[in-house]
Amino acid sequence: MIRSIKNQLNNWHKHEKVRQLVDWSKQYHFPGSGGVAVFDVVQFIYYETQKDSIVTRANSIAFSLFLSIFPFIIFLFTLLPYLPFTADYTNMISVSTAKLLPKTAHDYLMSIIVDITHIRRDGLLSLGFFFALFFSSNGMLTLMHGFDKTYKASFRNRSIFLKQGIALFLTGLLGVLLLLSIVLLIMGEDFFGLVQDVVHNDQLTLILYTVIRWVTAFIMLYIGINIIYYFGPSLRKRLPFINPGCIVASLLSLLSSFLFAFFVNSFGQYNQLYGSIGALIVVLLWLKINAFILLAGFELNAAIVVNRDIKLANQLAEQVHSEKKL
Repeated sequence: MIRSIKNQLNNWHKHEKVRQLVDWSKQYHFPGSGGVAVFDVVQFIYYETQKDSIVTRANSIAFSLFLSIFPFIIFLFTLLPYLPFTADYTNMISVSTAKLLPKTAHDYLMSIIVDITHIRRDGLLSLGFFFALFFSSNGMLTLMHGFDKTYKASFRNRSIFLKQGIALFLTGLLGVLLLLSIVLLIMGEDFFGLVQDVVHNDQLTLILYTVIRWVTAFIMLYIGINIIYYFGPSLRKRLPFINPGCIVASLLSLLSSFLFAFFVNSFGQYNQLYGSIGALIVVLLWLKINAFILLAGFELNAAIVVNRDIKLANQLAEQVHSEKKL
């Protein structure tokens, strides 16, 4: 009986349902992939993850992002004490992150943000401000290293100075995008306050506000990930704005953040076991999950790009060969 089960496990790929799924994957292709079959994409991702461990890369990126959080917060929020609506910013950040982060991680990050935003640090507006931007870009630089591939037909080489410049640009751009998203959420809250005064239907207004708020958050997250996928990898030919990797990464990032926050808040015992350092562990785990998701979305896009270029090269070779025959 044990031998029979072992034989079935060894020959799982010969099962009728599996063969039907493989046949389907060879015929179906992702939208916007240039006709690249799902089978080729999955096969490419499998071999790439075996060659370059995606978990190891995610660990490295998570650690670099963790070290970059603090200078990034300083870079982003140093200017806020000089703005008249600092309280609105911090309150909106607190409300938004409370739904995505576990309570320990949320309280830990908010204590840092509140300290930075409510205390003027004039020195940071000069040289220290730009140092904060530089050091906060190290996490983005490590993420870009995780996007490196050796397929010269699809990827080009970049110098370390060009990579550092792009990392600085991406960090600043994502910081502006984050502030813009918070501004939109604050404006939306004020707008729905006016709507509530006119409609006088608290339940309907709350439903509309919640739906539009999370749709806006998803759109801004999608744009942010798309910016990373557009400028981060050294692709010779970019994918369109709507691409499978970015869609998958955006959805999984939101879903995993919700589930991780629910798990830690409901079942996690980090504070009891590790004390105050438990918040650091939770933040690192959250960063690792999202780094893994970003790499998975990139591998999906890379599989499409490489197989698309191989397909185009084969078609061109066949065309040249047929012309020579004529």
